[in-house]
Parts: sequence; structure tokens; C-alpha cells
Amino acid sequence: MNILKKNNLPIISIEITLDKVVANKDLYNIPIYQRLYVWGDDQIKTLLEDLYKAFSENQSKYYLGGIMVTKNNDKLDLIDGQQRFTTLWLISKKLGYDLINFSHITIDKEEKSRMSFAVRYFANQYFNSANSELGLTKNEIEELKPIFSAEKIIEHFIEKLEGEIEKKEFASFIYTKVFLVSTQMPKETDENKVFEAMNNRGVQLQQHEILKAQLLSTLKDNREEMSQYSLLWDACSVMDEYLEKNIKVVANLGWKDLFPEKLDDGETVVQLPNKIHARLKKEKSEAESKKLLFILKEEINEKDIEQFKNKDSILEDYDSGKVRSIINFPMLLLHTLRIFQFRYKNILDVDKSAEVKGKDLIEIFKTHAHYFTKQEDVKDFIDLLWNVRKNFDRHVIKWVGNIENNEEVHLIKKLYQSKATFQRCSPISNEGFALLQSMLYHSQQIITHYWLTPFLNKMLDEQDTEKLYDYLRKLDNAMFCKEKRDLRTMSYEMMSRTDLQLSGNAEFVEGILNSSIGTSYPGYWFYKTEYILWENRMQLGFENWKDYRMTAKNSVEHISPQNPKPEELNIVYDHTDEAEIIRKKKDDFGNLALLSPGMNSEYSNKIYSVKRAEFKAKKSIDSLKSDMIFQNENWNWKLCQQHKEVIIKLFIKHIKET
Repeated sequence: MNILKKNNLPIISIEITLDKVVANKDLYNIPIYQRLYVWGDDQIKTLLEDLYKAFSENQSKYYLGGIMVTKNNDKLDLIDGQQRFTTLWLISKKLGYDLINFSHITIDKEEKSRMSFAVRYFANQYFNSANSELGLTKNEIEELKPIFSAEKIIEHFIEKLEGEIEKKEFASFIYTKVFLVSTQMPKETDENKVFEAMNNRGVQLQQHEILKAQLLSTLKDNREEMSQYSLLWDACSVMDEYLEKNIKVVANLGWKDLFPEKLDDGETVVQLPNKIHARLKKEKSEAESKKLLFILKEEINEKDIEQFKNKDSILEDYDSGKVRSIINFPMLLLHTLRIFQFRYKNILDVDKSAEVKGKDLIEIFKTHAHYFTKQEDVKDFIDLLWNVRKNFDRHVIKWVGNIENNEEVHLIKKLYQSKATFQRCSPISNEGFALLQSMLYHSQQIITHYWLTPFLNKMLDEQDTEKLYDYLRKLDNAMFCKEKRDLRTMSYEMMSRTDLQLSGNAEFVEGILNSSIGTSYPGYWFYKTEYILWENRMQLGFENWKDYRMTAKNSVEHISPQNPKPEELNIVYDHTDEAEIIRKKKDDFGNLALLSPGMNSEYSNKIYSVKRAEFKAKKSIDSLKSDMIFQNENWNWKLCQQHKEVIIKLFIKHIKET
């Protein structure tokens, strides 16, 4: 026995044989984050041949490798070595003799499998019912196919052994002379993190797949419901496609299943139903049961595509273009959890609101596990997830690819139906709505986007685009145009406020823009300036700004340089000014623009006339604030102040109007 310590917790490694496992009455469990079984024919044959070679050579010990376990109530969770250990268990089941003591155990006078599978109740049913496929669905049988294949290979190998004596002796060898090193991790170990670190042969599950298994386990008594909610979850999980395509593929639905009402001959905006359970089919054919991710990402071969096609195929009558979500699925789940807390659990204490931290998805849900003790809780949550995701696709920007220039822009694309075809298009009326969201996307922390919680919550009660646009303008002001607070708690609090209670603070904004803090200005104020200038483009006389799109920028540039060259005449200060006055004038908001890091290094300390010429030579305008500034042939303190005053007045007007 070898005992190590990690964080003062014991890690115990011991040699075990199968007869010792039997003597210890150990039971094993395959955790939910492990794939059921993925070993192929060659791996199984190699193991059998290696075992037989060691048996033929009468080796006193044959080391098979190691397994890693952790105590889970009365069982040991297999964290690593599951494929190898499961194969050994399958061999024991088929070979029998002494090994039958390892493959099965008698508990309360009932013979049960020594290994069980968390959540995969169909697998436990199969192994505890003399390998009967009765009662299993096609999808469950599909998932068990690697085990069926392994059992046939093992049976064929056993048939080649010479008589009962050799079979019995071979079984005894495996039972007593095959050694494994079993490492038991402390009970407090984060199994999922250990599993990910091991990088074993199986395909690792993502955290949201583990969470799905945990939540759906409460529905195990109703297999049909469990299957329906599993399909809803899977459809919601693929964020870089639209939901109608996801559910159509994963549930094998036709357009008439999604939109049963008579379709008009003209072009109409359509949306998915809030409730879709009754339209989900129980089974899918073998060709249609391909993994969702492979189908959607078109990582299947041409033969598979042909099998999947039919007269109502998404490949023929649907076009959404190339899109990419602004958030990932764990983030969507956490925003949904926060809305669930507010709407279904009546949690008004903002300090109890869930954090949006995708990498800790499972831990965060574990903290709130008391919300999901009943079947209705889980169903309510996944129903809410469906509607949140549906509205997300309908009203929230996505990165949309442009085939002509291979660039991406932020657009909101509605689902249009024209006769028998469906297409996602971006209406012109959405321009301001999309630009406001683009401003928030670029100016807020990309891994949280807390503004989405109250925004997505609002969509559950309001579908009118103009009203949602107006709400988001108010929400933006209420969250970011007043004294700074913790975004997690503040955004949660916004859900309990009426539209009339959402407002910014004009005096606060004016104070910020007059604070002369140079490169310490948060990017938000530059992005918000861009949006407000675009909003007032006609009043300002800049009709050419209509097609402006925001891009990623994070470097604050001084228009009048901090260290001007001797020949520079366009400076915002007087050489006779005191040092602090000079600093304030240089760092004034009117003298600043937000650029990409590359552009900032290009501008560096170039003189104003050169910066102006280079900006005007660009094919497109990437900064409205800079465009306003460079309308001036010269640059000085007076022009700098005039420029800033225009911006401040527009900010105040915007806040008062909303």
C-alpha cells in the first residue's frame, strides 16, 4: 500500500486482484461524466490476446495497469481506467467459473451486477436482466452497440479455448493473477476535474452534458418525458446554429411539425412554439440518430448526408447563413438559472443570485441543487431554457459571416417563411437594436454579459421588437450610466424593476466625461459614444454613418499626442500652462478615441495632419468619434471642448428621452 497526500488528504494506492475485489465486497459505478463504453474491436482483441499469452506462459503476475476511484456512498466511482476495467468485467460475465463471483454479487438474496452505470438506467436494466433487449428503445440499443460488439468478440474468443478445463483455468488466472493498481482519491476530490486531467481514451463529456444527465435523472420513472426533455436540451445546446434547425435535426421533425398552421403564400415572419413536447417523436431511425453535433457541423460523409435527406430536408428548404453565438451554452444555462431563481423560486435577495461563470457550471448548479429536487422543477427549468433560447435567437445579435469579404458582423436575423422555404434574414428596422447590443457586447466582460439576464427575462413577457429596443436602452442607462455596482447583483435586481424605474444619471455621466482620466476611461464610454453618435447621425449631418458597424477596440488613443513632435502645431494645450493643466487637457475625453491595439501603435505620436489624412484614406469608417474630430483641418483646445460638449449634450438627451 502506498499513501500520498494532496492538500493534506490521503491518496491510497494498492494492488488489487479480482478475488480481492470480491472479498472486499467492492461495488463499482461508472459516473455520469464517463462515456458508456467506447473500446473498439482491436482494443478488446489485444487485451484478450495479452491475457491469454500471460496465462499460457504461466506468469505469476500480470499487471493490467491502473484504475482511479473515489468513494461514493457504498460504491466506488471509476474516475480513470473505466474502459479497461469494464472490458475485464465483460470478460468475467462471459467466461464465468471463478469470475462469476466478480461479475455479479448477491445483495439481499438478489443477484446483481457488480458494476452499475449512473443515469444510464437502460444499461443497468440490460445487465440485470440476462442481457435482454426487451423494453429498450432504438436509441438505447444504439448506445449499447459497442457493448454488444464487445460481448460477441469475447464469446468468439472463448469458443476457441480448448475445452472446459482450459476455460476454467484461464478464468482462475484472470481471477487471481491479473493485478491492477487501484488509486483511491479523497472523497472531497472534484471527480470531473480529475477526469478531464487524465485525458483518457474516451471522448470527454462537457460540463453541460454532465449537468443534463444529473437533472434528467429525476425523470427516470417516465422514459418518454425524459426523452422529450433530453431532445429539448440537445437542441438548445448547439449555439452556433438556430434553434429551429437544431430541433428539426435532433428530433427528426418536419416543418409541419414545427409550424402546423397553414403556411401563407407570401413572406411571413414565424417563430417556434413555446410548447413543443407533443410534436416530438419518440424514435429516430438509425440514419437519423447520428450525433447532433456531427450533423449540424456537417462532419458526416456524403453517404450519410444522402441517407439523412428527404423531401422536407433542412439541407434543401432552409437557409440561415453562417452564424456564431455571442455566448456559449454554459453561459445561457446560467442566465436561465438566474431567471429561474427569480420567476419560479421567487428569490428576491440579490446576494443569492447565481454567478455567470461557465467554467464552474456544475459547481454553481450544485450550490442550487435544492431547486431541482422534484420532477416539475426540472421540467420547468428545461421548458424555460427552451423559451429563453427561442427568444435569444429571435431578438439577440449573432456574429453573421459575410461570404464576400470573409468578415463577421453583428446582426439580428428573423425567421421568414415563404411558401415551403424558411430563411433567416436581417430586417433594416433592427439596425439600431443590433448596434446597441453590439455596443454592450464589445464593452462588457465577454464571459459574463450580465445585461443579458434582465434582457432575456423581459423577452418572456414582451415580443415586440420596438418595445424591447426601448427597454434595452433604459436597461443600459440604468446599469452603466450611474454609480458603479456589482454587476451580478445589480443585473438580478433589474428584473424586479418596471420600465419606468430604469433610468440613468445625467449628472454622473457628465461628471465622468469631464473627469480627464485619459487611458483610464473604460471602453464602455467610447462604445456608448459611438452608439449615441450613430443614433443622432441625421441631426449631426452624417448620413454616411448609416451602415456603421462596431468592431473590437481596446486601446485609448490621444488625438493630440502626449509627446508631440517639435513640428506639431495642433496641440490642445499652451506651453505656458502648468503641468497638471497640460495633463488634463491631453487626457480630456474630447481628445481621445478608442482604437484597436494595432492602429494605436500605427498612430503613435504622428502629427495631427498625418493622422487625419490616414483616417480619411480608409475605405470604411471604424470610429464615428474620430470621423467627427477629423472633419477639422486643425485641432486645438477650443475644438476639443466643442467636440466634447456635443457628446455630453447628446448623452444627456439620450438619458432624458429614455
